[in-house]
Formats: sequence, structure tokens, C-alpha cells
Amino acid sequence: MNLQLNYLVRSYLRWCPITDGKRLLLNLTRDLITPEDPIAVFESKYGFRLKANLANPEHRYLYFYGTHDERHVVTKLLKIIQPGDICWDIGANIGFYTCLLASQVEDAGTVVAFEPALRTCGYLRENVSLNRFANVTVVNKGLSDKAEQRSLYYSEAGLAEGTASLKYANGRAVSERVMLDTIDSLARELPVPDFIKIDVEGYQLEVLRGGEHYLKTHAPLLMAELKDVGEANRTLFGEVENYVADLGYQLYEIKKYSLRRCKKLSDSPKRNFFLVKEHSRAFSRILPWLR
Repeated sequence: MNLQLNYLVRSYLRWCPITDGKRLLLNLTRDLITPEDPIAVFESKYGFRLKANLANPEHRYLYFYGTHDERHVVTKLLKIIQPGDICWDIGANIGFYTCLLASQVEDAGTVVAFEPALRTCGYLRENVSLNRFANVTVVNKGLSDKAEQRSLYYSEAGLAEGTASLKYANGRAVSERVMLDTIDSLARELPVPDFIKIDVEGYQLEVLRGGEHYLKTHAPLLMAELKDVGEANRTLFGEVENYVADLGYQLYEIKKYSLRRCKKLSDSPKRNFFLVKEHSRAFSRILPWLR
């Protein structure tokens, strides 16, 4: 690996505000600047460190760009999450969002990170430890509509795949049995959240159903990836929309500079959404972004 070229390219990818041409630059230099050892520890754009497996394309993106590819989501969270907040990260993977949230809530706040896959949860714990975050609790569980054991499907445990799914095997033969619990049950045991991030690869509806009482009663701000279930599962979009409405929540698309009310989930090109009740305290958090 050419260390000097690695430093120059990664610095450009991370800090240059002009995005045009970045992907081409990385494609031209990737073989020269990728470490031979796929297990790498590096610093993100936001000051916290991550251990990742560069054999995983999602982790490679974090390594080269220093941030998640959901950069508009990150921009909003840096403004919306405040010191002292309590955040739950459901589907934490190796902990990018966990660490981001922990940095934002500071010592007065708390982050509870849920990750069901054993090896992936190991990365998560290491990344929390790397940054000495005393305000993070890691829970080796998934969230659902009932407490049970279920198979989690992925291609290879060591890759810590963000696309591991409790619902869709998608030809992946590898699986492990994982423990599941509910928001309503855990809210009686853990610090109750002001903000919940949900990234569960098609299992969103089960997670929401398992938190029906808490969500109706306390109305935290939610951020969920809702368009990760594929075109073959478009009927799920309507089910999610209807259930969100039953909870009293509304959907807002996350755009580059703003948030916009989503009228129909299946028609939206966006992947991530904020879910909020209009007359809740959480609504004031997103109000400056509404267009």
C-alpha cells in the first residue's frame, strides 16, 4: 500500500466539498491504497474511531470516505440529536451510528445499541471500547413484535454484513439463532428513548408492532430505513404506511437540505425517513428542516 497516496486520496474523499469525480478517483487508486490486511482501525470524519472489515463494501466506504453513504441522514442527525438525549440504535451493525449518537449526546446522554449477530456485535463492542464511550450500552439482541429466538441470515459472519436479515434468506445459506425482544418490554428495563434509529432489513413492521404501547404513549422521534425490502415486497410498504398512521406518526423523506412529508411510501425514491407525531416534542426537532 502507498501510504502517502492513501493519505492524500482519503483526505480528498473526506473533505473536498465537490463530489463529482470522487468515485472515479477511488476506482483509479483503490488497488494502490487499500491495506493488505482487511481488518482496519481508522478515524472517521467525526473524530471517533472504527474497527472494520474492508472485505465488506459498506465498511470500505466508511474507511475511504470517513462517513456513511447516507450522508444526508448524518447531516440531519448532527443537528437534531442534542446533549442529554437518550437514543436507541436498533440494528447497530459495527456501530457507526452508535458512535455518532454517543458523540452527540455527550456524557449527559445515553445510547443503547442493539445488534443480534454475535460476530457483528463483537465489532460493535470493540468500537465502543476503542472510543471509551461510557454512555453506551450494547445489547446482543434484535427487536421484534415478540420475545423469541429466530434465524438471522447472512453470507459470512466475519463480514459483519449490514444486510443480514431476520426475514429474507435471499439465497444466503449461513444463519445463526439470535435472541429477539420488544421495545415495549425493554422500555421497562432500559433508559427510555427520545430517539430511535431502526435499520432492520425488512423487519421494520415487527419492530414497530413490538413498541406499540411505548410509541403511542411517549411519541419518540424515529428514523427508519423503510425502502430496503425490494420491489418484490412492495405490498409491505402499504402495511408499514397504515401501521405508522395507526400509531399517529407521519413519514418525512430525508432530502439533501430538507425534510418533506411523504404522501406515499411506494412512490418515494428515498430510502430513509423520519417518523414523527405533529403535536409531539419531537416535532420541534425537525421543524426547521421542513419544506
